[in-house]
Amino acid sequence: MVVQQHVLNWLYSVLTSEYHDVNRTYNDVAQVLSAYPSLSPRTDVHTFDNGVSALLVHVSGTIPVVFRGTTYRFPISLWVPHSYPREAPIAYVTPTENMVVRPGQHIDPQGRIYHPYLVGWVEFWDKSSILDFLAILRDVFAKEPPVVARQPPRPAPQQLTPTPPPIPPLPQEISARTPVLTQSPHAMDGRPPPPPPKEGSDAPQVVPGQAIHRDGGPPLPPLPPGIHHPQTQYSQQQQSNRSLRYDSAPPLPFQQGQPQGHPQGHPQGQSRGAQPQQHQQPPYMPPGPQTGFPPQDPRRTSTISPMTPQLSGTQQQQRASYGGPAPNWQPPMQQPPPQPQHKPPPPPDIMDEPLTLALPSPSHLPPPPIPPNPEKDALLRQLASTLYTMRQRSREQNKSSLAGLTAQRNAMLGALQNLQNDSNALTPLSAMLASNTSILQQSLQEADGVISNSRKLTPPGIDELLVAPTVVGNQLYDVVADERALGDAIFILGRAVERGRITPAVFAKTTRSLAREWYLKKALARKIGKGMGLAR
Repeated sequence: MVVQQHVLNWLYSVLTSEYHDVNRTYNDVAQVLSAYPSLSPRTDVHTFDNGVSALLVHVSGTIPVVFRGTTYRFPISLWVPHSYPREAPIAYVTPTENMVVRPGQHIDPQGRIYHPYLVGWVEFWDKSSILDFLAILRDVFAKEPPVVARQPPRPAPQQLTPTPPPIPPLPQEISARTPVLTQSPHAMDGRPPPPPPKEGSDAPQVVPGQAIHRDGGPPLPPLPPGIHHPQTQYSQQQQSNRSLRYDSAPPLPFQQGQPQGHPQGHPQGQSRGAQPQQHQQPPYMPPGPQTGFPPQDPRRTSTISPMTPQLSGTQQQQRASYGGPAPNWQPPMQQPPPQPQHKPPPPPDIMDEPLTLALPSPSHLPPPPIPPNPEKDALLRQLASTLYTMRQRSREQNKSSLAGLTAQRNAMLGALQNLQNDSNALTPLSAMLASNTSILQQSLQEADGVISNSRKLTPPGIDELLVAPTVVGNQLYDVVADERALGDAIFILGRAVERGRITPAVFAKTTRSLAREWYLKKALARKIGKGMGLAR
C-alpha cells in the first residue's frame, strides 16, 4: 500500500532534527508503513530505563497474525531511537481495556518484547531492519499469542440456606390417631421464624388459641396450680442451642406430664413421605440423659398417679423408645374438657416401698463417642513422617554444606587480609610512581625546551660532528680516510687507462707514487689500531 505523501514529508521533517542516519531511518519506517497500513507514526516522549526522556518516532497499531487458522490483530508499539540503525528499536505489546498481557518467553509482564534478533542488532545493524523484525515477531505471535481476553468478574455465589433433615416418624399406633400437620404459615409466606429468646430469660408461654391457629392441634390442658415451668438441665441446654440455630422456631418448655420428645403446640403426626414438602424446620432430636426430666427417686417408680391411664407394656416400651407422649398425655384427636386442678399426691412413705432399684433405660444412655477416622489418622501419620523426612534431609544438606561454607568463609577472610596487605604495600609504590611521574614530566619539559632552542642555532659541519673522543682516535680516523681515498684514486686511474683517457706512461708514474703513499697509510693505520687495541 502506498503511503500518503504528506505523511512521508512529515516523517522526513521529524527525522532531520534529531536522528543520526536520516535516510536509513526514513527508508525503514516508510517500508513498515507501506507493508502494514494498520500502523501509524507519531512523535512521543519516551522514558528509558535510566530515567532519561527523549522525543522519538513512535509507530503504533496492530499487526495481523494467523493463529490456529484464524487471523488476529495484536496491538504493538515501536520506538525508534535517535541512533537508529546503530541501535535496535524498542518494542512493546499494548493491550486494550479488554485484553491483558500474556507473559511468555519473549514478553515480560509489562509488555516489553525481547528477542535474539534485537540482542544481535548492534552487531549486525547493517543487515537488520524493522520490517524483518516485524516478520519475525509475527512468527513468534503465531506460536505464543502476546495478549489474552480479560476475564469478566465472577458474580458472588449466593448463599443457600441448608435444607434441614426430616423429622423422624412416630410409632404406628400414635401416627394413626394423630391428624396430619398443616404447613406452617412461615413456610407459606417465606418469612423467617421469630428469633429465639436470650439466655437467662424465662421460657416463653404459649397461648392455647395461638397453638391451634398455627398447628391445628387440640388445646393443651391447663397446668396444675403451683406448678411453673421448671428450668431443668434440658431447658438450659435448649436455650444455649437455640442461640446458635435461627432456621426454626424455638421449642416450648416442658411441663409436668408433657411428653419428653416433643414441645408443646407441635404434634408430630405426619408421614415420612410428606415431610420435605410440609416442614421447613429442622427436626427436634430427643435429648440425652443430661437433657431429660429431673432425676426421680428410684423407689417411687412403682407409684402410679391417679390421672395416668393404664397402658400395656408394649405401648409403654414403644413410646419410651421413640420419645413419644408420656402415659398421662391425651391423644390430639380427642378434645377433653378442662380437668379440675388437683393437688400433687403426698410423697409416699419410704419405709413402705419395696427394696428395688430401677435400672436406667437404654434410651437415656449417653451416645457413644465418635470413632476416630482411620484414613485421617493415616494421612496425619503420613504427613508427619513426610515432614520429618524432609526436615531431616534439609538438616543433613545444611550440615553437609556447612563445612564447605566455613572453608569458603575462611578463604574469603584470608583473601581479604591479603588484599589489605597488598593495598598497604601499593601505597608507597603509588607515591614513588607519582614522584617519578613528576620528574619525568619535568625532564620532558626541559627536553622540549632544548629542542626548541636548537632550531634557532646554525647547523654545524659534518666534520665537526664526527669527532673521536681522543686525539689518537682522530688521527686514526684521518689516516683511514686518506688510505681509502688513495685506494679509490688508483681504481679510477685503472679505469681511465682502460678507456683511453690517460696514457700508460702517466698511469704507471702516478700509480707508483700513489701506491707508495697508500702502503704507508696502511702501515700507520695498523700501528695506531694496535696501539688502541683495535687490531690483532
